Amino acid sequence: MNTDVPPSNGRETEIRQLFEIVEGVHGGVGGAVVVVGEFGSGKSAVGRSVRPRAGLRTRFVRARAGEHGTDLFARLLGTGPVTDDVDDVVAANAALDALADATRGGPVVLVVDDLDRADHSARRLLGILARRVASLPVFLVLIGWRRGESLPAGAAVLRLHPLSSGDTAATVRGCLEASVPDSVVDDIAAASGGNPLAAREMAAVLTPEEMAGHASLPEPAVPGPAWTARWRMLAQGLSETGRAAMLVVAVGDGLPITVLAGACARLGLGGDELDVLESRRLVRVDESGRGWSRRPHRSAAFHSADAASRRAVHRALADELQGNADLVLPRALHRAAGEEGTGTDAGDELESVLRTVEASPAALNGWLRAAELTTEHDARVRRLVSAGLVCWVLGRPAQAEWLVTSAGVTGRDVSIAGTAAQIRGAVALSRGLPADALRILVDGAGAAARRDPQLAVDLAARVTGLAWWGGRADWAEKAANLADSIEDEAVESSGVFAALVRQAAPAGVDVMRDNFRPAIGDLTRSLQDAVNLIEPRELLFAAEIATMVGDDVGTRVFCERAIRAMRVRGRATELPFALQLQALVLAGQGRLEAARAAADEGLSLAAHAGEETDGAFQHTVLAHLAALDGDTASCERHRRAVTGRGAEHPTASLDWAAGRSAVSMARFDDAVEILVPTVLGERRHPEVSLLATPDLVEAAVAVGKPDLAERALERFARWCDAGSSWGGAVQLRLTALAAGDSEDLFDNACRATGLAQRPFESARTRLAYGEFLRGKRRRVEAREHLHAALGVFESLELPAWIDRTRSVLRASGEGRTHDIPVADVLTPQELDIARMVSSGRSNRDVAGALHLSSRTVEYHLSKVYVKLGLDSRDQLAGALAD
Repeated sequence: MNTDVPPSNGRETEIRQLFEIVEGVHGGVGGAVVVVGEFGSGKSAVGRSVRPRAGLRTRFVRARAGEHGTDLFARLLGTGPVTDDVDDVVAANAALDALADATRGGPVVLVVDDLDRADHSARRLLGILARRVASLPVFLVLIGWRRGESLPAGAAVLRLHPLSSGDTAATVRGCLEASVPDSVVDDIAAASGGNPLAAREMAAVLTPEEMAGHASLPEPAVPGPAWTARWRMLAQGLSETGRAAMLVVAVGDGLPITVLAGACARLGLGGDELDVLESRRLVRVDESGRGWSRRPHRSAAFHSADAASRRAVHRALADELQGNADLVLPRALHRAAGEEGTGTDAGDELESVLRTVEASPAALNGWLRAAELTTEHDARVRRLVSAGLVCWVLGRPAQAEWLVTSAGVTGRDVSIAGTAAQIRGAVALSRGLPADALRILVDGAGAAARRDPQLAVDLAARVTGLAWWGGRADWAEKAANLADSIEDEAVESSGVFAALVRQAAPAGVDVMRDNFRPAIGDLTRSLQDAVNLIEPRELLFAAEIATMVGDDVGTRVFCERAIRAMRVRGRATELPFALQLQALVLAGQGRLEAARAAADEGLSLAAHAGEETDGAFQHTVLAHLAALDGDTASCERHRRAVTGRGAEHPTASLDWAAGRSAVSMARFDDAVEILVPTVLGERRHPEVSLLATPDLVEAAVAVGKPDLAERALERFARWCDAGSSWGGAVQLRLTALAAGDSEDLFDNACRATGLAQRPFESARTRLAYGEFLRGKRRRVEAREHLHAALGVFESLELPAWIDRTRSVLRASGEGRTHDIPVADVLTPQELDIARMVSSGRSNRDVAGALHLSSRTVEYHLSKVYVKLGLDSRDQLAGALAD
């Protein structure tokens, strides 16, 4: 007999519970467990997992349909049959005697599967045994039980609930090739309702187009053969009208229960059929009064019905929804689904409704159905491209591109061609092909400039951002030309965003060519109007402008607003970029924990959508996180991952990250070697070279090359004077460093406008001032600034900068306590912690004694080590003894 079963993904907790009982059996204490759950939930996989793992003799049988208990038990133990006419007590005693004989050679595990198929006598006998095996070294595993029958009182009950979404997705993923997009996996996981068998079967019947993420899955998903057979068996227990009512709920899933009841009435079904289905747990009604069919019963009921029956239900639902202003889209969808063949009126009505709603899976299905309902070429193309746009917004680029290609766009309709260009350009960019994206977007914007100005503005904005990130002034000029080609009347009618793009595109060209005045001022003023923007894409463009003018606070604010809007409105496609841009600006502010969270989510969402997650921008974000962490190896690995990919993949920001890493570790010679080409080279990136200037100035001064610092500072100062708020917050520090001998400049640098919003820059300024004062042998004053810097670096959890600051503190004489009483150096709390630690107590013990967290104790102990110039607990004990 083949007893192989599928793997039990997501059932680790249940399996662990089984083995807790097995441990007792090893010790001579018997037990029993009954494993129950819905069809396909993995009962067999869980129950039979004991066999190879228990390390005990194991016997297994699968119950046969209608099998008597004595026959089943005889097969289980290989004993002679007991006559069927004996009473329960005699049969149970005979079974116990047989069990006692079976255990003479040691403990034994007995596994009985498919018990729901056996005769009632089998479950009755095994139930009696479950109450009486405690005195024997026997583990009785009973898999399955007939619904409605009492569970055996002597057995523990292991009830299998639906898998979590993550475990269900893992089950689906295990059935498919790695190239299948996560969105397809998630769709199947949702359709299966956490049922492992349904998940595997639904994955097995996918078409090649569905597995590639091109075609949408049927709604609902197609069930497999086992679940189809299961539904037919269940349906036999329903009346004919009950089966019809189940189809109504499967078709109208999620509609108000009153609408479902009305549709049933229109079809001549009984008024209590929905109540019967609810009592049998095939239908549930939520708190808002909406009716939902149970997954995966929904799929099986839907696909088991013939097409004519499904269309009749769709029409009944559409009629019942007539006049319901809150459910206009569902009505149009059901009316369109009720059509046989093509239907111009239904398709036109559906399109008119779809143009008024946000992107959603329902809207996607609507556009696809609208395309199916027409034979007119231009209408079909328009609807397929619209479906592609919805896919792109929902974060399904592969399907978006496939739909646009399937549409066969000819360019006769400028709006359609422009939308297709928008999608293709975005897909090319997601694949790390910026030059292709530029070409596609420019062509689309040029075509739309006069006929569809709103679309042209959007495309021009995308070209502008692409040029800025790529550091390509020639691309920026194309963006400026596109923006200029949009007629004034069209700009005025398109509102604030159009005016923003019209102004930002040419100003960006000036900034990239070092013509900072008046471009920076113009862009900064334009951001004041941008605060009124609400569309996610528009807010994201405002964040890009803020980056161009060196307003990191503005970038962060606009990013946060864009991300919130995207989450609320389901705009998944650009969310990964928004999160990664947010991570980059947070990293620049030294907020590594928040930056890492944003970067991780952005990368996860990009991978989920099937986008490239090893492009230059992704590596840039990760490299900067590594740089501030002091992880030189990781930073270099991300840098090299992009090097050599060609001019389409600029490495300027990655080079800056490598230089920043060297500065973090006080490796100033390395920093200069890396950053000079980045900041002062002929092919420098216009924006990155400005952002990297503070690191080069600091490194150049440290290695005695003030000429390099002055060259870099000259251009940076012009940028700051033109209106860069971030640059203005650090310019005074750089000026003080370059001057080399001006305490007044450092005093002014510590009071620079904007430092309060930029704690990382504030701490760097204090560190630079402390190093300057130490060089002047004013060690007490130096330590004041160094401690202020250290406190900020510790709060930001920047290990490389913490170590660097501590090193300078030690060099300033911190911790030389031979002539200073320790009690005068440490705070009372630090002294208490130091004494307790030096006596040999652990951090956890100290935390408990002082009612602090272990993290707080570690923090104070690190400050003690710095103040006393120590490195270990042994040294601490000696210092306190002195």
